[in-house]
Amino acid sequence: MIKKIVIKICLLILITIVLNIIYNLTFYKKDLAEKCEQILEINNNQATTDIFYFAESSNFNTREDDSIKNSISEITNFFYPKLKITAINKPASHAGIFKKWLTQINLKEHKPKAIIVTLNLRSFDAAWIHSKLETPLQESMVLAQPYPNLINRFLLSLQAFDNKTEKQREKEMLNEWENTQLIFPFPFKYKTVKEWDNSMANGSYIKADGSWDNDKIELACHYVKSYAFNIKESNPRIKDYDEILNWCNINEVPLYLNLLAENIEYADSLVGKELVFLIKENRDFLVKRYSKNNCIVVDNLELVSGKEFTDQTWTTEHYGYKGRMVIAKNLAIAIKNKFNNDYKNLY
Repeated sequence: MIKKIVIKICLLILITIVLNIIYNLTFYKKDLAEKCEQILEINNNQATTDIFYFAESSNFNTREDDSIKNSISEITNFFYPKLKITAINKPASHAGIFKKWLTQINLKEHKPKAIIVTLNLRSFDAAWIHSKLETPLQESMVLAQPYPNLINRFLLSLQAFDNKTEKQREKEMLNEWENTQLIFPFPFKYKTVKEWDNSMANGSYIKADGSWDNDKIELACHYVKSYAFNIKESNPRIKDYDEILNWCNINEVPLYLNLLAENIEYADSLVGKELVFLIKENRDFLVKRYSKNNCIVVDNLELVSGKEFTDQTWTTEHYGYKGRMVIAKNLAIAIKNKFNNDYKNLY
């Protein structure tokens, strides 16, 4: 009886192995192209890449009137013409996605000389963590799990991933805004994002004719909801960046966290010094936590002026070409510690 069971199990394993091989040779790449083209990009560029640059839309977003359309990673590469920097981009992606991209790098085939990962302050906020875009992002990563590709495809068909509805995610976001206490080292009248947002929404800006300046009010509220938070160790992004740093340390690959510029000018003029305090405090937390071992944090937080942000009525890390050039140059100078012999001073 036991012998028959063992034979059946062995047969099942053999069939699974054969089917997995068939799947790899037939539909696997098609499924990757449809669900997660970034894995294909990593695989296709692995052998010739010196530095991988992992990013969301901040890297490639441009203005219509930009005279230079190059991305931040491409401009950075201009300073190192002998190296190849390969950008892997996906809008709305974050450290939880980036860490899974790392696992797709075949170190035995070709070990990269460095990894650059965008460090986006807003990715730590409730709106991004509980974004409706999180479900498709999680779906795209199922095929990157450390199981046979056929098993991953089966899990994908079962929707075996963080598949919350938009309503569920919105409820979690609103709960954080209502219940998470804001921490200041000085007295401040608002205890939560909801309190602060409600106050800003209640006629905080008045036009000359006495009517509410709704456009300005709405933008001020966006800034409160995007930046009014304290980064703590319990934040899920901290765990993600910790894992990225750990992967780089174990595999002895230098890590550069490219801390993106935020519109400090508008945060100050629209909301005030208390919001600027939180933004800078969160920056300081991240710089202190990750400036160690094999990692350098490239601090661009205050380098881009307000007018250089592409989105003037929203909070994003999208820049005109002058903003992208400022960040790219700062990044290029930061990685000189590793690639000084390859550096070319452009201006």
